[in-house]
Amino acid sequence: MDPLRPFFMEDYLEGSRFTARFNLGESGGRPITVGELLEGCGVAPARAADTFLSMLLRDSPNWGRADLRDAVAALHPGATRDNVLITTGTSEALLLLFRQLRPRRVALAWPAFQLLYELPLRQGAQVVRLPVRWDARGVPSVDAAEWLEVLEREQPDLVVINNPHNPSGLVLEPALLARVAGWADAAGAVVVGDEHYRFLSREDAVLGDTVYRPGARTFVTGSFIKCLGCPGLRIGWCVGDTDVLARVQNEKNYTTHTVNPVAEWLAYEVLRDVHGAALGRAREEWRQNRRTLSGFLERSRGVYGVAPQGGLVTCLGVRDVASERDFEARLAALTAQGVFVLPLSAMEAGSPEGTHPLARGHGFRLGLGISPARFPEALEAIERATTR
Repeated sequence: MDPLRPFFMEDYLEGSRFTARFNLGESGGRPITVGELLEGCGVAPARAADTFLSMLLRDSPNWGRADLRDAVAALHPGATRDNVLITTGTSEALLLLFRQLRPRRVALAWPAFQLLYELPLRQGAQVVRLPVRWDARGVPSVDAAEWLEVLEREQPDLVVINNPHNPSGLVLEPALLARVAGWADAAGAVVVGDEHYRFLSREDAVLGDTVYRPGARTFVTGSFIKCLGCPGLRIGWCVGDTDVLARVQNEKNYTTHTVNPVAEWLAYEVLRDVHGAALGRAREEWRQNRRTLSGFLERSRGVYGVAPQGGLVTCLGVRDVASERDFEARLAALTAQGVFVLPLSAMEAGSPEGTHPLARGHGFRLGLGISPARFPEALEAIERATTR
């Protein structure tokens, strides 16, 4: 992999994300308004207007608002305010964290969200692939023994745990997470958790498992902006060792410096009660779209796969694809139907030596971030485009 090539995934998304009739290429929830967000947080319009109009447009504290840091710390057992740095989205958190950690070999589930391997690659690190595999029905899984064998053989000094996983939609089992943590402890490796979809990872609870553990070698980046459909807030966080975060924050002083105070206010209103209506609405739409997708896949003749266990994306394979040219024709048919998806080749999942069609890139990442009222229509358009 060439560490100097452009971020192809983002370039691909930018081409149609604002114009497609059915935008299923995104990895976040349907966009919501500031009013919808605040209403879901129980903030009355009068109080919202008063707070917004009286807000001083000065710098926020460099580490982030104290009450917001407290709210983030409460999501990570054992963390305190001093273990939390508020950032301009998780992208900034990951960029600055990797710059401080300077890993030589980074292991992560493959295929992967592009940022998670492009950043260390551009610092000269090597990437170790921990395989995600699919069966004949398109059900993803990981083999814990295989992962541990790869880790023991390759000896990475940093392991990224993206959970729930983008693009497969897998939620990694606690037993697997414990085994990876045990290996990292024995090997002296750092664990970085990318937990962007943590609020949409369990049917029975708002919060899924976190890899965070107090200490010097575990870090977590996260946010709610994809889950809630408000990525324009650009709010994220990094949780971990205070001394390392202090160095991250010092470099942040010369990049974004501080987070926008309006965004911090909105983020605090969301996180002061994670059991409130805002996340409740997002979770109900997530559950509804998962049910819709599962029913569709049971009868589809054009595509196969499963609804995600967690998060807002999954991988679907296209049936009866014999070649790359054949798959490109199906993508063109999807475009003609007004459907925008992200081909797995844009995430560099395609491999000629792959033994499964999805491993060879003959499929696409499907986003569930669309109104439940429109999702069935979008799926029927996919069926028309992929069925001969």
